[in-house]
Amino acid sequence: MDIAQTLSTALKAADAQRSRSVQVELGASSVGGCRRQAWHIINQTPKTNEDTESLAALLGTAIHSAVQEAMAAYDLFGDDFILEQAFETDELKGHADFYSRSHKLVVDWKTTSLKNLQKFPSAQQKMQVQLYGYLLNQNGYEVETVALCAIPRDGRMRDIKVWQAPYDEKVAQEGLAWIRDIKAMDSPPPPERSAAFFCRDFCSYYDATGVIGCQGK
Repeated sequence: MDIAQTLSTALKAADAQRSRSVQVELGASSVGGCRRQAWHIINQTPKTNEDTESLAALLGTAIHSAVQEAMAAYDLFGDDFILEQAFETDELKGHADFYSRSHKLVVDWKTTSLKNLQKFPSAQQKMQVQLYGYLLNQNGYEVETVALCAIPRDGRMRDIKVWQAPYDEKVAQEGLAWIRDIKAMDSPPPPERSAAFFCRDFCSYYDATGVIGCQGK
């Protein structure tokens, strides 16, 4: 028995059934990233790279599940926290990791490494959590604060890093404008990622031939 291969196959198969994996609409997590990749998602281009690297994402999913269970137990009666719930508007769809009614607070959990913690949070991550705040606000939940919480896979409890800011609909509107601009394009914009460092391993639309998908930079 090839234990590594069996584990990899089982993890990928399980992940493929999750709602976030089968979602075809552009989600908040893609906003502000590679515009060409977003164009392919919006236009539902057939995926050309089925063997993308997913271990970090799978570990992130496992940590999210553990956090969700812990938070559900902490908020015993479920009268304050909303956990891992899908929200949508006419223009956007996304899963909010955490919302506290009493604090009017949206939090997006991020898994990372100690090395990458130095660059946390990115401008894209800040926009993403503002979009989650917008989704909640548009669905009747008052939002005053948004936060990003980085959990390092190779760190300790004391290494957990939090960034927070007031909810700012202007930032969310910038993200929505980014989506509208891409939807208006008749052809995909130039790639913004390197085939050597990102596309080949992480993008479902990477295509070395360039016939259907993207060859990357």
